[in-house]
Amino acid sequence: MAPSQPRPVLPPRSDVVLAAVLCALSLVQVAVAPIASPVVSALVAVGSTAPLAWRRVLPSTAALVMTAVWTIPTADGFLLLGYVIAGLLFYSVGAYATGTWRILGVCTVGLVAGVALTLLGPEHPTAAIGAALVVVGPAAAGRLVAHQREQNRRLRELTGQLLRERALAERTAVAEERARIARELHDVLGHEVTVIALQADAAAAALTKAPDRAAAPIAAIRRSAAEALTEMRRAVGLLRDDGDGALRPQPGLADVPALVEQHRAAGGPVELTFRPPSRPLHASVGLAGYRLVQEALTNASRHAPGSPVRVCVDGDGPAVVVEVVNDAGTAAGSPGSGFGLVGMRERVRLLGGELDAGPRSDGGFGLRARLPVDVPAAR
Repeated sequence: MAPSQPRPVLPPRSDVVLAAVLCALSLVQVAVAPIASPVVSALVAVGSTAPLAWRRVLPSTAALVMTAVWTIPTADGFLLLGYVIAGLLFYSVGAYATGTWRILGVCTVGLVAGVALTLLGPEHPTAAIGAALVVVGPAAAGRLVAHQREQNRRLRELTGQLLRERALAERTAVAEERARIARELHDVLGHEVTVIALQADAAAAALTKAPDRAAAPIAAIRRSAAEALTEMRRAVGLLRDDGDGALRPQPGLADVPALVEQHRAAGGPVELTFRPPSRPLHASVGLAGYRLVQEALTNASRHAPGSPVRVCVDGDGPAVVVEVVNDAGTAAGSPGSGFGLVGMRERVRLLGGELDAGPRSDGGFGLRARLPVDVPAAR
């Protein structure tokens, strides 16, 4: 909350005009029908109306000054606008004064003075009820207005805070989505580019020794390049948010055998044990399992090309288990190195799963992930 601004000392022009108009009318009254001596009549008229100019900037002081003027004896009458002036000033006390005890104190002084002076004057004792009501009624109405004004101020502050939090949440969501797309591009392009590099080496070797055998690697390069281009177009489509229904759907566990075949076609020996799920999985779980296998095969091709890899995917248990073992020793990498493993750990963590990756005691490099079948509602 912003610090409170100091209360202005100069009265608003509207209050000055109001005080001047009522003062002029009161002076006309006491000139036509004096309520005391000319000097006292003028003093009462001016002293009762002048505080109206400060009713919003100094409400308590203005009400006390007018109450003090009430104590001046006027045996020949009273101001016709006296109740109007008192009502305005005590309304201002309730609406603009700060501090509950201060407001109660000022209203108590006005109430006691008004009732006492009425009972001691020539008016009928029942007039004391009007003197009390002209203090209590306007002050209570002013407090209600002040409470409503404070509620409106808090609502405006809350609305502003909610708008700021909404904007922050939107920026956070955009950043998370961009990070997710970056992980997707890393997973896909890393695998496809690795395959293209391996096939390019094979094609180059075949062209120098057996040109007729270069067709298969070149076809694999063409196929991998097309896959990479399709994924890039899908990612760009997500960034543009154009809602194109023709974009390629996200892969899942059912696409793992095709991914392994693609790796085998690139020259990588892979042994696959695949147990498909017997019930539908959440799309994010299937996608995560696919990306884990994809990243592991990419790392195996990049760090230990030609080494045997064992892939085991069990999607029909209480949790989806993905295990990839590379027998190439420590050349396969180290746990947590590179953006790929970091991205995989984050992806599994967001789903509420577990991921272990690192060198194996019997040699090689292993990755094992457990993904929940039921994705948590919010994480």
